[in-house]
Amino acid sequence: MTADYFTGETAHALLRGEARLLKWTQDGTLIESSQVEEAWGVKRKTVDAARERGELFSLFIRGRHWYPAEALKFERRALAAVNRALLAEDPSSKLLFILRKHGALGGKTAADAIADGHLDDVLRLAADWARA
Repeated sequence: MTADYFTGETAHALLRGEARLLKWTQDGTLIESSQVEEAWGVKRKTVDAARERGELFSLFIRGRHWYPAEALKFERRALAAVNRALLAEDPSSKLLFILRKHGALGGKTAADAIADGHLDDVLRLAADWARA
């Protein structure tokens, strides 16, 4: 459904959300699959397969898959584990999880906490996030 289907505040909120997503495609928060391909040294079908297996997530904006640039900070296995822990969540919630600095992680993002050796803490937090 598009914002045209809704009226009033709901339509306005949807338009604001779409505007934010478009802004993120322009400011580098969300990146094209070609950038994931280049960073991982793989072909597009490998990125698509990782997405389909639930190892990576994308936001589908105006007919294209866009990936969080923050995801490139993760080692691929760690990203897959976190994404699977968040599997029931929608892509927007997953994006918020990986972008946010979490008090439970000492004020760090998930990628920074994992880089410091706290993958298990991130996975527990992700599972809690998905249950909330």
